[in-house]
Amino acid sequence: MKKWFIASFALVALVAVAFVVVSSILLSPVFVFRILTQWDASTDDYRFFPSAVIAASENPHVYEYDLNPELADLPISYRTTGGQEVTTTLADFVESTGSTSFIIVQNDTVIYEQYANGSDRDSVHTSFSAAKSLVSLMIGRAIDDGYIESQHQSMADFIPEFSGTDMEHITIEDLLLMRSGIYYEETGFLWFRHDAYTYWMPNLRDLAIGHQRLTDRHEGRFHYNNYNPLLLGIILERSTGMSVSEYFEQSFWQPIGTKYDASWSLDSDRSQFEKMESGFNFRSIDLIRIGSMLLHDGYWNEQQIVSPEWIQASTVVDFPLNTDEYAGTFLEGLNIGYGYLWYSRPSDASGLDFWAWGRFDQILYVSPANDMVILRTGDTGGGVDNFSEVLADIIALID
Repeated sequence: MKKWFIASFALVALVAVAFVVVSSILLSPVFVFRILTQWDASTDDYRFFPSAVIAASENPHVYEYDLNPELADLPISYRTTGGQEVTTTLADFVESTGSTSFIIVQNDTVIYEQYANGSDRDSVHTSFSAAKSLVSLMIGRAIDDGYIESQHQSMADFIPEFSGTDMEHITIEDLLLMRSGIYYEETGFLWFRHDAYTYWMPNLRDLAIGHQRLTDRHEGRFHYNNYNPLLLGIILERSTGMSVSEYFEQSFWQPIGTKYDASWSLDSDRSQFEKMESGFNFRSIDLIRIGSMLLHDGYWNEQQIVSPEWIQASTVVDFPLNTDEYAGTFLEGLNIGYGYLWYSRPSDASGLDFWAWGRFDQILYVSPANDMVILRTGDTGGGVDNFSEVLADIIALID
């Protein structure tokens, strides 16, 4: 019996080692090592990946402060992912939902600022997929600067590797709208899944250019796909002649008057390509300036940073929604639309609110009708069923 157990264990171990070796050959030894040592994404991943520094502004903007201590006791009601109805105060909501920072700016004035769960004003936070909205802003700025003629251009105009293939029919706008038709599956066996590839692979450029499989399964409808922002990053590099980090620093981070350096995580030291799908790292009091800039139609810190036409094109979605567009996706039934890498919903006041949204509910929420921006970061989503809905309710209570 003992010999049988030892032999069985040895066989299982041998098969496991062989599987890891074959995976390393087929995919990448660095990729497999990262999967085995890290396995899942974390808010501390900015410490794991190499990164490019994005220098703070030499002309910093300083927010006015008029903190309202009564907001800490603002009654907050929300539904948990388990369906439970909870009522608490804003301060307790921030603490109990794993939030690390929570800032509210109204009329260009900070009216609420709270750090929790081991975080403070100097803490670095990571964007996860909220970075995609920054990619959208850079595409708009590249059009403003004349590097790109239009979002209606074929991506093959900038990535000639796609010329003469079916990929050349995909436009920049298709990538921005998550309607490219590029094959993408979030789930799969162990690490054989596109979510893992587009997060952990050490050469994301080669990954994106080499993945030329299309599908008509979604028939032009919304399908969330991390290859899209990677391809947009390559377009930005090749059109501007700069790295994404350099272009973002020059066009946004310095002009908005940031106080702190930021960084963008890279796929590897060798490739030096920004993790376009997720890897922007920041201090909260700086990132919220992006929201203030958007409230001013792209004008901030005495500069026109991005055109109001691009903000309109990026964030305005036609409501009522065509629900077929989102059937079978994580947005089904939520009355949330998707523009150029920004989410939108009808405002309780008028018009639309819009926001950048990343894993664990990293949210930069902008409400033009209420002249208000909220930034929430967290180590988890805190079991909240719909964080954007809670932020909209907070804005309605304050206004």
